[in-house]
Amino acid sequence: MRRFAQLGRTRRVATGIMALVLASLLGGAVALAAGPAIQTFTPHSANQITNLDVLRQQIRNYYGDPMGTGNFASDSYYAKEATSVANAGARYLAAHSHQHGLKAIVLDVDDTTLATWNYEVFSNWAYNPTTNATYVNGQLFPAVPGMVDMVTKAAKEGYAIIWITGRPATQEAATLGNLTSDGIGVDAGYPAPTKLVDGEDGLFTKPAVADYPAYLKTACAAEISAGSSCTTIHYKSATRAHIESLGYDIVADFGDQFSDLKGGFTDQTFKLPNPNYYLP
Repeated sequence: MRRFAQLGRTRRVATGIMALVLASLLGGAVALAAGPAIQTFTPHSANQITNLDVLRQQIRNYYGDPMGTGNFASDSYYAKEATSVANAGARYLAAHSHQHGLKAIVLDVDDTTLATWNYEVFSNWAYNPTTNATYVNGQLFPAVPGMVDMVTKAAKEGYAIIWITGRPATQEAATLGNLTSDGIGVDAGYPAPTKLVDGEDGLFTKPAVADYPAYLKTACAAEISAGSSCTTIHYKSATRAHIESLGYDIVADFGDQFSDLKGGFTDQTFKLPNPNYYLP
């Protein structure tokens, strides 16, 4: 949901709308380079840039929420597009469900399995970690359309269900409660994450640098030496590599940001729609 230089959803700066505008002008194409995290062209005229208020209304219309209530419509273009991706994932997983050995799927949280549309409307697309934490800890996010059915079917087909999110470790309990069913806030109704063969719980939140496991210390050595934390790609791909080192084959990886999907250690990737923000 979440491309190449920051953490996950909780590390996003409050410039999502402008990032969306610039990215959309190039169809989402970016390049790694020194300077701004998102690389695009410099418009020569205001006519080359979508007006932010017009863009916000277009997004509301896409979610079937033209008045900005924070509730997306079940028959909206967003819901239809998300469900289409979920259905494609279900078909792919069904076709590969008979393979031998440990097989798994990996999923991001924000705007991949839990929809943050209500927070985008509340914040007017201006991310704030304090107000966002209120929504996370209150477990206020509904499921992304089509995804509960897809994940439930995958679990029945024998796939390990594993989440990797950029949310901090301090939000793990609330994230688990929102994803599954604990009677607090919104219970999205996903199956519980699979306990892995080494005893890990199958919901990977991002630890503080001081608490990095060995595989993150190795993968992110350059960032750590520079006083930073893992980039999204390094964090998520290193975690997938760790999962596969335990004997799992990650058959599919689902994310709303390309940084959820880059870096390998998966057989197939599925990109969920997210016009609200862009995480490099």
